[in-house]
Amino acid sequence: MERKYDVLIAGAGPAGATLAYLLSLKKSYKVAVFDSRSWDDLWGKPCGNAIGSHHFEELGIPSPRGDEIKQKVKGISIYSPSEKNVFTVYGEGFIIDRNRLGNRLLRDALSNGVEFYPKTQVLRPILEDGKVAGLEVNSDAGKMLFRAGITVDATGTAGVLKRSLPRNLPVAEQLDPKDSDVAFREIVELDYEVPHKDIIRIYLNQQIAPGGYWWFFPEGGNRANIGLGVQGGMGYPSPMGIYNSKLMLRPEISKRKRVISSAGASVPTRRPIDSLVWNGFIVIGDAAFTVNPVHGGGMGYAMIAAYWAAQGIERAYESGDFSESGLWETNVGYMKMIGAKQASLELTRIFLQNLSDRDLEFIMEKKVVSEEDVDILGRKGELREGSIERATRIVNDFIRALKISSRPSLLLKLKALQTFMGKMKGVYLEYPGSPVGLSSWQLRVNELRREFLSELGLTR
Repeated sequence: MERKYDVLIAGAGPAGATLAYLLSLKKSYKVAVFDSRSWDDLWGKPCGNAIGSHHFEELGIPSPRGDEIKQKVKGISIYSPSEKNVFTVYGEGFIIDRNRLGNRLLRDALSNGVEFYPKTQVLRPILEDGKVAGLEVNSDAGKMLFRAGITVDATGTAGVLKRSLPRNLPVAEQLDPKDSDVAFREIVELDYEVPHKDIIRIYLNQQIAPGGYWWFFPEGGNRANIGLGVQGGMGYPSPMGIYNSKLMLRPEISKRKRVISSAGASVPTRRPIDSLVWNGFIVIGDAAFTVNPVHGGGMGYAMIAAYWAAQGIERAYESGDFSESGLWETNVGYMKMIGAKQASLELTRIFLQNLSDRDLEFIMEKKVVSEEDVDILGRKGELREGSIERATRIVNDFIRALKISSRPSLLLKLKALQTFMGKMKGVYLEYPGSPVGLSSWQLRVNELRREFLSELGLTR
């Protein structure tokens, strides 16, 4: 059996469902969405479930409402390794019920004509004449072929479709485990009322969460989302093992009535894939590494990628050009809106992963980076971003501190980090306007990353 559509979307998570919703507003495309999960398990990937309200406002997507919201958030507190120093950054956001929000977005899309195939396994893309022409799926009805002018891979870290493409294509790049975090979290009902429910908490501690952090996100009343992430590819103990052996010793975590759910997942923590498009093909969400490299928040970035995918699809259908060039607006829009910041934050992530607890304590205790500038460290949720641009305000403080500090090497590296972040952002803001310039642009990015690692004496 073979069916034809305008757009096929593999994956109905935050990226795929958002894209389906945005395309449905036009009511001019025949769209099909596929997901291996059922309605009851939609958006089932485990995470901290936190998202900044600004993402919805900026993209014109209806904000979470009613029982889609577990807790409204007004800020985030970041704790030093000793927990004696705490920075609090304020900004509006939500702890959401992922399944309810995902269901609403997708059902709204269906009400505008989108078709959904739940419990359907996407097998592979159909490759014809140097392009993606559709996909093959397997469901209770058996194997089926679907064809479309544009096929979208929103299958998460699995990247089911892109991994079947020729490996020399930028869009087919695979994830290095060191550029990921492996996480474990539990949603628990505690035997006490959680205080300060509108402030989510992140704890920096290399002994508990090497290369990452652990979190405590209140979900209203006596419930909380508690977990940790560690850098992948480093041979660290499993996050579930660390959770049970270390975090469970803390009284605020061990005092529980029951575990509502527990699960683990892997998340990319790097700059976005160099190109989100190919001939007849777009990749978005975790499959395209559209995730904040420092705190691992992916829902907002997935929505941004979906927004620009929708723009690229619209332009492609207007011109009748479904080639890599015809879809290139997706790349330019995403890279300039958020990819530049994401690439800068990747450098911050690498820098932080090479710091000791003593270094982190020094930075926070001496307020080398103030509360206002704390997201230079990238250790905040998606509540208020944009402080990379504010980093230049602390350069003079670094110079002054060098005269009195016992840690001049650390401060010099922090100053160099700020410089390289600005350079990397500049390179991404000059992302090429067509595929012709991609190779030379990639050389610039790779050379800048090598210079960064060499000058700061860092390892990935």
